[in-house]
Amino acid sequence: MMGSTLRIILSASLGIVLTVPAGRAQPVAPTRPRTDCTAEAQPDRLQSLSQEGDLVLASGRLAKLAGIRLPDGAPYREQAISWLQVRMGEAMLAQAAAGPDRWNRISVRIRSLDKTSSFDWSHGLIEAGLAITDAGLDETFCQSELLALESTARERRLGLWADDRYKPMDVNQPERLRDRIGSFVLVEGRVRSIGERKQLSYLNFGGLWAEDFTIIIPRKTWKQMSDRGMGTEALKGQRIRARGILQPWQGTVFSIVIPDMIERLEGGRLPR
Repeated sequence: MMGSTLRIILSASLGIVLTVPAGRAQPVAPTRPRTDCTAEAQPDRLQSLSQEGDLVLASGRLAKLAGIRLPDGAPYREQAISWLQVRMGEAMLAQAAAGPDRWNRISVRIRSLDKTSSFDWSHGLIEAGLAITDAGLDETFCQSELLALESTARERRLGLWADDRYKPMDVNQPERLRDRIGSFVLVEGRVRSIGERKQLSYLNFGGLWAEDFTIIIPRKTWKQMSDRGMGTEALKGQRIRARGILQPWQGTVFSIVIPDMIERLEGGRLPR
């Protein structure tokens, strides 16, 4: 237990501030762009790519693909960029899945218009093992099928899934987890205990707070999970897979802001 107040500001991608008194902290869930899964798709074209891999559309909009995250290292990031560059100038439909983020990027679903190769771009990158599903990018996760497509690519060891760096990590390997602080990771482990507080719930995977991995769940998300039948009784003692950006806090931690960021490894995925 910590005897003095310690403030830890998590990465901008999470937008959470932790205040740590003598006990558990009270992070505040970030304000997130609202998402509309049924927005009308508009014709557009990919004009260019930014140095960061963002999409510059012919309509003048700066965009990112909804529901996925490009790899953060070579050679897979370069391969993902090349995959996108091949589609430069290709006619497509862009569906704005969310409003602009802090970098003025809109989150979009893109489908090719070519009848011989009509497909969803996020699906294509995931199926090739050139992207990772990130259900927490927007307020609503509109493509739950991405998790199944990713699972198949992982089983087939396609693209980045042939690299141990990207494979799900065991929560009982604290040193390996600490090495990946600041990175988007997949972790797997058994929920040992659950702490429910007014604003936050905690999934604990060990008995040593200073060393073990913890998942923090804001009240709104915990209610959504409970409404799906995934509250304390359903999760305690169960093996799960979760995804997020690792941060240092009494061991390692990340925050779950969308129920789909957690998958049960025993008994299937969260009910919708």
